[in-house]
Amino acid sequence: MTETNIEALQGQIAALEQQIAAKRAESGADTAAPYERGEVHQAIGDHIAQAVPGYQPAPSTNTPAADVPSWQDPALAAQVQELVNVAFTQSIDAALAQAVKTENPALVDAFHDLLADQLHQELLNRKKVEVAP
Repeated sequence: MTETNIEALQGQIAALEQQIAAKRAESGADTAAPYERGEVHQAIGDHIAQAVPGYQPAPSTNTPAADVPSWQDPALAAQVQELVNVAFTQSIDAALAQAVKTENPALVDAFHDLLADQLHQELLNRKKVEVAP
């Protein structure tokens, strides 16, 4: 990843952190507490919903689902991973624009799930979140 890409990713993560902090402040929750997986999933879903009219993300829990995640569907896996790569190297909006062009709601949903999981992992690496017990 080039320095420009790293800076773009850091900016996107900072924006995600601000979005989560703002939601917490609105609800009166502890803004200093580590972010939970569900909060990251919801923040990404909100961002996608702004760009995709009618998009309704599936509710998320704070632990990964026991069944096979949508992004592991063999029909979608390669496309979804490519979109996440675009999100991490260019921007979430660039990846989202590509996903929307496909007019495939399953692909958009799978992109949402994988992106949220990978951004959550990045926040774990940055010690912005803690592993759920």
